[in-house]
Parts: sequence; C-alpha cells; structure tokens
Amino acid sequence: MFLTILIPAFNEETNLRTHLPTLIACAETHARDFEVLVVDDGSTDATAAVVEEFAAHDARIRLIRHPRNLGPGSGVKTGIREARGDWIIFIPADIAIDLDHFPRYIDATRSADVVVGLRSDRRDYSLRRKLNSVVYIGLVKLLFGMPQRQFNYVHMYRRAIFEKFAVEYGSVFITAEICIKARDAGFRLTEVEIGYVPREHGEAAGGKPKVIARAARDLFHFWWRWRFTRNKKAGA
Repeated sequence: MFLTILIPAFNEETNLRTHLPTLIACAETHARDFEVLVVDDGSTDATAAVVEEFAAHDARIRLIRHPRNLGPGSGVKTGIREARGDWIIFIPADIAIDLDHFPRYIDATRSADVVVGLRSDRRDYSLRRKLNSVVYIGLVKLLFGMPQRQFNYVHMYRRAIFEKFAVEYGSVFITAEICIKARDAGFRLTEVEIGYVPREHGEAAGGKPKVIARAARDLFHFWWRWRFTRNKKAGA
C-alpha cells in the first residue's frame, strides 16, 4: 500500500509543527510507503514555511498552496486530485484522532473502498454545533438513504474510486458527497470507531455560520440534481 496522508491546512503553523513528527512516526510504523501532502489554503501565518522546513529534510512531505483561501473542504478536493498514493486518508492539521487507532483504517481497507471514521465524542462542541451536526447527519441520511452514522470525520479512500466519478464540491459537504457517489457507483463503504482528540491550538472552521451555510447550499444543490438523475433512470 502506498498511502497519501492528506492534510488541508489554514493558519495551522502551530499544529503542524507540533503534530507532523508524531504523524510521520505513526505512518512509518503502520504504512509501508507513504507521502504527506499538505494543502495550504491561503494561510496568512507561517503554515507554508513550517511545511517547507519539514520537507527540506524529508522528501515524503509535499506542499501545495492555494493562491487564496477557498474555504474548508477545498483542500480535500485539491489533495485528492494531486495525491500519488493508492489510498488517501484525510487527516486535519490538529490530527483529531487517537493515533493508536490509526491501524483500524489500514485494517478496514481489506474489505472496503471507503473507510468512514466514527468519532467517539464531541466533547469540545458547543450546543449549537452539536445541534448543527445532528441536523446535518439526519439530512444526509434522509435525503440520500445513507446508512452511515457520520460523514465529516476522518475518512480513507481507495484512489481508484475517483476514476469513476468527479468530486464537485469544495465545502465541508465534500466527504458526504464522496460517500454518496461511492455508494451509488457500487463501491464498498465501512465504518470504524475512532477515538476523538480535541483541538489544542487554533480555531476549527467547521462550525462557522458561513461554512455551515455553504455546506447546506451544496447539500441541497446536489440532492436536487441527484434526485432528478435517479428519477430519470427509473423512468428510462
């Protein structure tokens, strides 16, 4: 297995400096061959400089930079396009998972094409963010008939699935989009329970009103087209 560890980052210099060495050590233990691909989404801090500093001493680390901030989800879209691995695992810059559970993703690839991580808790979520999460998950399950229990945590993908469908959206809806399209294309999805580790540095962008509004817009836009396509096939 050649694994791409995809890290979207916006103003994450502290988290990357802290966590990259630990993540690389984990990958060296559990993945035979790997690359770390950091997509800098127009950061205004030293995110790019920190990655370049690591990359100067480790050829397995690559940096791609957006010329401006395109928002959460855009780094995943860019990273999927640029990844070289047979498998891609999307991990945020603050890591967010208990790395002792990293092998659970690797093990699950034996019988799946998409591995959906289930976070153990939302201990650092505000009440409003918890409510937003419950509503969002409920909408995806209801509108698309998806049985998965979560859609926006750490996922792992067989890169070959993206030869069968295009990734369109650059919002945080992207992970749900991939799950829906993979399911519809006949690929195998599985879930693994993963211990959640709260962010120590910086601010997560996923709970911001603009981010939530963009994800909701993309969800309903995709649902409208998806529903029309399915009805058209059913009538053919």
